[in-house]
Amino acid sequence: MRYRGAAACLIAFVALAAPASAQETVRLAAPADCLTNPGCGPGLSSVYGLDVSGVHVPLEVADEGIRALDDGIGEVAVAFSSNPEVSRPDILTLDDDKDMVGSDRIVPVVRSSVLRSYGRRARDIRRRLNAASAVLTTLALRELNQHVLDGRLPEAVGGEFIDANGLGGSAPRRRGPRIVVGFQDFAENETLAYLYAEALRAGGYRVRVRSVGGLRRQAVRQLRRGEIGMYPAYSGSLMSFLGKRPADDSRLLRRLRKALRRQVHARPLQLAPGENRNVFVMKTDTAQRLGVTKLSDLAKYWPAA
Repeated sequence: MRYRGAAACLIAFVALAAPASAQETVRLAAPADCLTNPGCGPGLSSVYGLDVSGVHVPLEVADEGIRALDDGIGEVAVAFSSNPEVSRPDILTLDDDKDMVGSDRIVPVVRSSVLRSYGRRARDIRRRLNAASAVLTTLALRELNQHVLDGRLPEAVGGEFIDANGLGGSAPRRRGPRIVVGFQDFAENETLAYLYAEALRAGGYRVRVRSVGGLRRQAVRQLRRGEIGMYPAYSGSLMSFLGKRPADDSRLLRRLRKALRRQVHARPLQLAPGENRNVFVMKTDTAQRLGVTKLSDLAKYWPAA
């Protein structure tokens, strides 16, 4: 009996002394496409040697990573760098210490047949979309997102941005097919879709805005099939989805243009200065308790790939 008591005490001592990694479950709240998105699961596997398939908690709405932390759904979350909530004092952005996530600038992608159908007016379509992109900085993107967080409708926020930057108007109706602008299922992309749609409406083009019912995969498929005529994309993520992303970002647009022409029958227009890249965030107190400040620290909690 005395031996059993000593053994029990020893087991209890070992349990108390065991490292946090043996006791903690660290979940990753991330968009549903994390396990196929190079800026999430595949990147964590190839760059950091981490397998998150068993800890991934899919988010119903892609840009609700910080809310997932607030609700206790995960200990780590994927958020967007353009989300104004990233700067909250209780949120820590983990250092991407191996540079897994590259730049991801906003870029309108238009189906080639849409431009052809407008003939010489295609130049005007490109000009209007490029002018909207030119004033779309990361700061402006955060401000747009803050308006939506405050309860404004994406349609109103996007339209007001075009008017405020002198790109609105009411030109006579143009002859030609209706341009369907798709958006991925998160608020920022919806706002951007309405923003670009308003830039086209100002030129007299008939435009319709609708959801693609998913994320990048659904948007690209519908663009390829002609179910939508354009959508606001993110340059680096889209290139990684279509093929190998170049290490040098100066070659990214050229590579993206080639991939879209061959695979999707579409073309990217001017890259906006503003971008939205994935960032990995934690509650500050949770990160301190677990001793995590950078992505490589998560090797203590997530299995090797």
